[in-house]
Amino acid sequence: MKVTDGYTGSGNVVSTDAPSYLVEFWRAIADDTGHDAWTAVEYELTECDVHDALHWARENAPSGATVHTVIYACYRQPAGASESDVHILLAGSDPSKIPTSTTTLTWPTA
Repeated sequence: MKVTDGYTGSGNVVSTDAPSYLVEFWRAIADDTGHDAWTAVEYELTECDVHDALHWARENAPSGATVHTVIYACYRQPAGASESDVHILLAGSDPSKIPTSTTTLTWPTA
């Protein structure tokens, strides 16, 4: 990891009083031809902060070696907006996009 003083990027800061979080639990399964495929169960968490979302994901992740957890912070566009909602990856990676990758999340102890 490289750490530098300050931030030299540019862009718009998006802030919301009520963020939501998308938690995906991915599992490898065999398809009809015997090849590995991916399936996911998704949960939307609201009325919580990022620490609550990370804790919930850790406590509710299914057990098993093939489970991959992916967590996004979500910014919802106003109803009727032409833009799509914004999902910001916080942890993990979608294993269906890189089938040969292995995703492991390490949780700090309380």
